[in-house]
Amino acid sequence: MKPFSSFLLISLSLAALATAFPEKSYGAAFSAGSQEHAEPHGDEHGDGHKDGHGDGHGEQEGFVKLSPLLADKSGIKTIAAAGGAITQTVTVYGKSVTEPSRVSRVKARFFGVITELKVNIGDEVEAGEVLAQVESNDSLSRYPVTAPISGIVVTRNANPGELADGQVLLTLADHRKLWVEYQIFPGQAQAVLPGQTVTVSSGDEQTQSSITHLLAGRENQDFLIARVPLDNEQGKWSPGLLLSGSVVLSQSQVPLVVANRALQEVEGQQVVFVAAEQGFQARPLVLGQSDGSFSQVLSGLNAGERYVVENSYLLKADLEKSSASHHH
Repeated sequence: MKPFSSFLLISLSLAALATAFPEKSYGAAFSAGSQEHAEPHGDEHGDGHKDGHGDGHGEQEGFVKLSPLLADKSGIKTIAAAGGAITQTVTVYGKSVTEPSRVSRVKARFFGVITELKVNIGDEVEAGEVLAQVESNDSLSRYPVTAPISGIVVTRNANPGELADGQVLLTLADHRKLWVEYQIFPGQAQAVLPGQTVTVSSGDEQTQSSITHLLAGRENQDFLIARVPLDNEQGKWSPGLLLSGSVVLSQSQVPLVVANRALQEVEGQQVVFVAAEQGFQARPLVLGQSDGSFSQVLSGLNAGERYVVENSYLLKADLEKSSASHHH
């Protein structure tokens, strides 16, 4: 055969292979001669189709090859498997209210004309601070009206020049301690008890507390009221907020748990990706009891093994892509 014809035939063969197997590079193999290429290609796609995974694919079932550097750049994080608690909870809803003992309605002691009112709605005051001056109708002398508690002025019902004749001039409220009143419906009433721990939540804000009182609902209400104290020294909460509460009903310690966010479903099985040399291995698990955050592991994982807890979905996607390419 003429040299030009041989070159053309080889070029056409390379093009056909590149189209059939785009993930492979064939130029280097042909540069050393067509015979050297024939043998590895035969091993890779000849014998390999007999059992579904030939020598050319090189990895065991469910293995994703990935260097530590690429794993780190992809945000893939691992933790060591260990024992933990499975916590059963129920979610309840309610709103924050002011503690009744921390509200004061300020009045003048004697009837008279208000000559000065020093504060307005939203002002913070200290106990003993002078809030107003009133000129008594009887003595025509002025006397101060002082704050009985520390707090915030939440209402103002009078102005200078008006008559103080027994009405509430100002209302003060101390919001450093609030209460949450949760509604407990009949289906929850047997499980929810005083003393149980509650995670109080509003958006991204969370805090821990516990049920102090469990009271009957008001007339014509078919639910109980669970009262939960809410520390508000930092001023993060306000009265009237709609709040959710996660009430801990029971908690049990188990020998081994995995974080639920690490679990991925592969071919109908719940798996985690376990760190291995040169990559990660999909490991099917048998799971026991579970809560919103963790699941008990009955088999498939050993304590101390490191498994992917963040961005495990990336490994699942790579595994599925690899599986699809093996069935071309």
